[in-house]
Amino acid sequence: MSWQSLIERLLGIEAGLRELAARGSPPSREELERWRDELYSAWEECTKSEVDWDACSTIYHARDALLAVGEALHGEGLSAQERVRKLQEADEKLDKAERGVKLYAGRPCRWGKQLGEARLRHTLLINDVAACVHVLAQHLLEIAPERREGRCFISKSAEPEAVEVCKEWDRAVGFFNKKKLYIPPDYAVLRGYVTDGRVQLRVGSAFGHLAEIDVKRRSVKYYDTDLHVSIHTARLLEEYAGGRCRVDDGKGAGVDRPSVECEGVDPRRAARVMALTTSMDERIFEMRRNAAEEGAELCLERELLSILAPQR
Repeated sequence: MSWQSLIERLLGIEAGLRELAARGSPPSREELERWRDELYSAWEECTKSEVDWDACSTIYHARDALLAVGEALHGEGLSAQERVRKLQEADEKLDKAERGVKLYAGRPCRWGKQLGEARLRHTLLINDVAACVHVLAQHLLEIAPERREGRCFISKSAEPEAVEVCKEWDRAVGFFNKKKLYIPPDYAVLRGYVTDGRVQLRVGSAFGHLAEIDVKRRSVKYYDTDLHVSIHTARLLEEYAGGRCRVDDGKGAGVDRPSVECEGVDPRRAARVMALTTSMDERIFEMRRNAAEEGAELCLERELLSILAPQR
């Protein structure tokens, strides 16, 4: 499935959902089931394409939200309280969809969320599903690749220096994979997307495991919920790529906002470090276990830097 056909399909779904939301009266069970099934089919096609996994997950969460709205409106034998709970469930699913959109597209998508309890009306929930589908489709349109080089998907607006940074990451991925540093599920999803002067990297199979290198600003944003990996990534970016880094270990770090932010990095060296973050949690566990078995002192940064050395 091409990017363009997925975009067109999503925009068609958005238009259908907007029509349902604007009507005011509750949509029928059959109407909701139609668009729920359309979202599920779009998700299936998305997972078979080269589109990033988080974008596909957003479609799935949007589908789940619409399913919950349908159950609230048409579920048999439900009490009024149970119907409200179904609307709250739809609201929670939409929060997950918006989280994916913010990670992938860099901007929120829910309008009804600012209306307090009123956001639980079925019209606003359906409209928010449509809004999240719209923002996702628009972002896919903005970054749609003109060509592919290795694992790098390069948009028409991509700047040459950013393309070279992505290719540096791709070369490092190939090198580290030959050294068997990756687990198969992580390696299978590795991709880079180059738009303007930015390189967005999918660096693992976990939801939201992303990194972004801004080549012009010489900055890095890295998302990971594993604090140990974030700490070691920041140290590697400082020692190897010359960055000034900050690790965020607060609530929501690595999900709602980056767990590591760095300035003043060498973009190409930062790209190599990003290739090393893939499956790092597995390697840290293995290094710790081996050090404990051997009774040896463990310096993870020295061990990790030694892996990067051949790439200098």
